[in-house]
Amino acid sequence: MSSVKIMLVVSLFIPAVRSSSDLWKLECPPTYGILAQSTVIRCYFKDIKDIHIVAVSLRKVGQDKPLFAQEESKRSGDQRFSLENSAMSPSLQISDTMFSDEGEYLYHVVTDRGYEDIQLSISVTAKYKDPVTSTWPENVKDGGPVSLYCNATDGYPAGSIHWFDHSGTNWTINSELTKTPKDINGVKSVALSSKLTFKSIVLGLEPFRCIVFNSKYVQDGENTMEITSAIHDDNKDSSGSNTTNIVAGVMVIGSLTVGLLFALLCFRKKNAQPRRPSALPILNYEPGNAVEDDLENGNISPEH
Repeated sequence: MSSVKIMLVVSLFIPAVRSSSDLWKLECPPTYGILAQSTVIRCYFKDIKDIHIVAVSLRKVGQDKPLFAQEESKRSGDQRFSLENSAMSPSLQISDTMFSDEGEYLYHVVTDRGYEDIQLSISVTAKYKDPVTSTWPENVKDGGPVSLYCNATDGYPAGSIHWFDHSGTNWTINSELTKTPKDINGVKSVALSSKLTFKSIVLGLEPFRCIVFNSKYVQDGENTMEITSAIHDDNKDSSGSNTTNIVAGVMVIGSLTVGLLFALLCFRKKNAQPRRPSALPILNYEPGNAVEDDLENGNISPEH
């Protein structure tokens, strides 16, 4: 109901004023918005300073119903749209920009000095996420082969990826760029994947920088790649191996020492046990044996 009322007021007001074609001009350069961010549609009055905005309306080309309308502080239509500052200029603002906002529009502005219609355009882009880098192989030998990878997602329209070494030399001409478009429920994006291959790399060129540019060649993200040297990794493994060998040797020596001490302790315990006193041999006694009878009766001594 409020929308009808506002448009009725605007339509009744228009006959009372005349076109501004001989007084002033309205200009709105092309607008480039960023997905999910606020976008300002820059518009301004030309050849006039003292002017007051009465009402505005915005509709897409080919549609009869206004997408948005505002008279003073009253708004109707898509509430994401609003006059940025009605006291200063007819510029509009879109909060939470969507891809559906792209297109051509007709903008109608009514002032106390007349009215003006202008066609304007809105393009929507999506910012790329910070790129992710990797190498293959993971451990690189100086003078050996290696491929450097850089991937960036969620950007739109398709951008590009450039490679630079530590001195700023651009190696992009030697890289391969793959672009994969996606459209999920109206949310468009183009995934970028770049591969820079060296048959014989000079590690002195590192670190390499992977820089992502959007479709307007404005930098969206950057990642600095540190390459892991295979020599450094081998030294690390060798150091770890030596440490393991030393620990194993100490454990073996310790085990032998403990075993030797245990054997010595057992030997000493065995030697320390008391012996039973010496005794005469026990002779088998048979009756009728004279020697044995004399020994039994104590008549002769054993030395006999």
